[in-house]
Amino acid sequence: MFEHYMHYQAVDPRRRNRLMLAAVVSGVTTVSLIVFMWVTNKLNISRVDPPTITYIMVQLTEDEPPPPPPPPPPPAGAEEEEEQVPEEEVPLEPEITQPKETPDKIPEEKKGTGGKIPGGVIGGVVGGVPGGVVGGVVGGVVGGVMQKRAETQTQAMKPIAAVMGQALYTPDPDQKALAGTKSGMFDKRPGASKIGFCVDENGKTVDVRVEKKFPGDPKIDQICLETVKKWRFKPFIVGGKPVKTCSVVEFDIRFDR
Repeated sequence: MFEHYMHYQAVDPRRRNRLMLAAVVSGVTTVSLIVFMWVTNKLNISRVDPPTITYIMVQLTEDEPPPPPPPPPPPAGAEEEEEQVPEEEVPLEPEITQPKETPDKIPEEKKGTGGKIPGGVIGGVVGGVPGGVVGGVVGGVVGGVMQKRAETQTQAMKPIAAVMGQALYTPDPDQKALAGTKSGMFDKRPGASKIGFCVDENGKTVDVRVEKKFPGDPKIDQICLETVKKWRFKPFIVGGKPVKTCSVVEFDIRFDR
């Protein structure tokens, strides 16, 4: 009977192994949860406000140095060739000889067939106009001057450096307006916008147009276009007269990331 009791009260090795395994699993699980909670607390990222744009840099690129100004046009009528008037042959006067006989009566001067014009000049041309100039052209206008119509000069494109040298008021594009565009708020990719314009005889910008578009955002082109329309310059003088001048300006747009 005692042996029977000892047999049933003996420790089961399989049960002992299961208890040890359960203890190890629970201990590992507890430690893992503690480590996981500590790491999660360290990795907690606080929410911050989105970044704001602090500044926008706008750069105007300059072209090559301006060429020397063109020479002034020649005065009107300088290129006209003087009309060559053929020289009239002057008849040689006959030699004067002493008459052998002296006439009693002096013959009257023969009258010409045509009527005389008051104010005529000896040696004049028949059909001339009173007050004409010796050596003038038959059929010309009294006191008239022959003038040659000046040819229209086409003004070539000038580099932006030469045009900006005549600038009176050239503000940069509005930074707040650029920051409010799609590129300023989201894309933030740099780019360039080329604007062509002309300066009229009064120094105002005319014929303002977009030569090269900003990539992906036409609103920036419109802002640059409106900026160039506000520019004012001193008129360009050629030959003593103001002339219309054209050029192209490039805006280099960059956003702060």
